[in-house]
Amino acid sequence: MSIIDNFLLNLPLPLIDHWGYLIIFLAAMAEGLPVIGSFFPGHTVVILGGFFVQLGVLRLDAAILAAVAGAFIGDLLGYTVGRRYGYDFISRYGKYFFFSQEKYQATRQMVNEHAGKTLIIGRFGAFTRAFAPLIAGLSRVKFFKFVFYGLAGSLVWGAASILFGYLFGQGFTAAAKYFGYIVSAAMVAIIAIVLGYRLLNKRWHIFVKHHFYYLIFNALSIYVFSKMAEDYLERESTYRLDLWLDQNVHLIWQPWLSQLMIFITNIFRPEVLLAAALAAATYFFIKRRWHQAALIFLSAGGGLALGALAKLLVNRPRPTGGLILETGLSFPSQHALMAVIFFSLVMYWLAKKIQRQWLKYLYLAAAAGLVALISFSRLYLKVHWTSDVVAGLALGLFWLTFLILAFRIVRQLAPADNKNRSE
Repeated sequence: MSIIDNFLLNLPLPLIDHWGYLIIFLAAMAEGLPVIGSFFPGHTVVILGGFFVQLGVLRLDAAILAAVAGAFIGDLLGYTVGRRYGYDFISRYGKYFFFSQEKYQATRQMVNEHAGKTLIIGRFGAFTRAFAPLIAGLSRVKFFKFVFYGLAGSLVWGAASILFGYLFGQGFTAAAKYFGYIVSAAMVAIIAIVLGYRLLNKRWHIFVKHHFYYLIFNALSIYVFSKMAEDYLERESTYRLDLWLDQNVHLIWQPWLSQLMIFITNIFRPEVLLAAALAAATYFFIKRRWHQAALIFLSAGGGLALGALAKLLVNRPRPTGGLILETGLSFPSQHALMAVIFFSLVMYWLAKKIQRQWLKYLYLAAAAGLVALISFSRLYLKVHWTSDVVAGLALGLFWLTFLILAFRIVRQLAPADNKNRSE
């Protein structure tokens, strides 16, 4: 695991070693703020701090102290906002972070009747952690009483979160010995996404049947991408297949086929597909169809950005001896990534408008065939390794399905007036 060890441990350490405790402090503090704490994944960052303690990057006592201090300061700020601005703050801004009157009344009743339990045990609930200090200030809970319970809750939560991250780090390290670091991280991400999907659907009934298929594609694409990256960095099975195919692809070269592949790879370049996607996003924006415009823009632009970031992290050179000149890094293939995003979006919307079943299947097959042809052109022209193309397809599919599910959550939980404007 020497390559992965160097990749994971040497890359982030300068930042974490110098700023790790401050990051933990700020993340814990953000959790107690009524608006920021509703959206910012501060608890995840604090747990990640415990993970780096297990790696030996941070000290256990200092990490716990930073988490406890940040949590307590965040509670004090939330309490101060509630005491100074009170109910006006809730009534004016509550709808923007899904804090309804029913939730306000329920939380206020808990604080009034069980202040200690709410401030200590409630710290382990994402909603009460962000709003209990605000409601405590609004309800005029005595300051020294709030300080006592707030400090106790911060101490228990901060220590438990860091220790949980520490234990998670031990389990992750053990799993990485068998599966590899990148695949193990992908498995953790898959578990987190699946649990998030299940919890959200259980509480708010956000998703319908076909969204489950998007979840499956999302999980599979994360695994496939991580496996391709792991195999290259560790020189495992897919890497050996890359070498064999690269050495033998010239056996199918034909002059007419080479011209066709060059034409396909040029006409469907990532820049061309990005321009087409931005034109479509602009059209939907003009038509005031905000959901479609935002999904296209973030899918295409964000997909290219993710691909560029992956290239920098993996840092894989291209094959030599290609039929055309290509510069830059190889993993993943941006051609494959943009093709799967663009034509999947086309299938996602236009297939719904086709009434005849046979025509719909023909259309879907044509779009899938174009994606396959674009991907094959990169291998035929010997400008990408096979795992580059597979990783590009997987990363594009992950990003698109993730955005579709995320947009579904936002639209279902958004206030009614905002939801209507996005239709």
